[in-house]
Amino acid sequence: MKCEECKTEIVVCGMEYMCPTCGLVHGFISENKLKDRHKDNNNLGSIIGNEKGSYKLRRLAVTSKMSNDERSLKKVQFYCSVVSSEFTLSKSSKECIEIYYSSLKRKLVFTSKMSLEDRVAALGYIVIKEYGYHYTLQEVSKKLEISTKRISKLARLFARKLGKSYLFSNTNVRPLIEKFCLQLDKDINFINEVLSLHVHINKKESHYPTSSYLAALVYLVETTKLTKTITQKDIADVFGIKSKKTIYNKYKTILQILGIKSTHGLTIDDITEGMTWEGQEV
Repeated sequence: MKCEECKTEIVVCGMEYMCPTCGLVHGFISENKLKDRHKDNNNLGSIIGNEKGSYKLRRLAVTSKMSNDERSLKKVQFYCSVVSSEFTLSKSSKECIEIYYSSLKRKLVFTSKMSLEDRVAALGYIVIKEYGYHYTLQEVSKKLEISTKRISKLARLFARKLGKSYLFSNTNVRPLIEKFCLQLDKDINFINEVLSLHVHINKKESHYPTSSYLAALVYLVETTKLTKTITQKDIADVFGIKSKKTIYNKYKTILQILGIKSTHGLTIDDITEGMTWEGQEV
């Protein structure tokens, strides 16, 4: 309803319908109408009704009653829901993130330098690994838009405080390799060669399966093929790696571990079985 004089929206002030601009009173409110009007307003006062902006006022009135800890908890729950949604986590996985958060808070592990988003992202990564969801650190970082370095650093700290450091030493590589190789349209034989190479390298030097490491394994196996169907760029795109140079550098590192200069003329069986080719010891 608008004021007849100045066409401004009429508001309720006390027991009257009044224009906030010219002050003209347009009528009075009976007690019964006032009760009906307040029925769904959480008893916040007559000015918070259905007019424009009333929802924000009601929300602010509720949140203003919360303590700082309560506000933080609501934000944490929101971030947990975001992580759960991004990775399609189960209800129990989402609850696990919240439980771990509360546990670390009681242990006074958190500092002011750790944002709520960073904390939940790191805990989400821990739960993803614990529940067997097949996502790399690179994928988690990309989806949550938080740096891999930040997530990795906090996740390892939190895992240690939670007594779950083993999660970062017993990674099941096969599902990850299968997932990425299938995206590159590779068959089961190719997948088994990548896995065989990973096992062989781990005997020489243990490696945590980062995205760049797994990508380099795939690229190395591809270089042993007579007919090549994928490039470094293809692999980088699938693994979510920004620069193909990262894959090449890791590939050269793996060659050094294997003690060979190149894969030319070699098969994965040659490499893993330690055969000699053209006078070159593998």
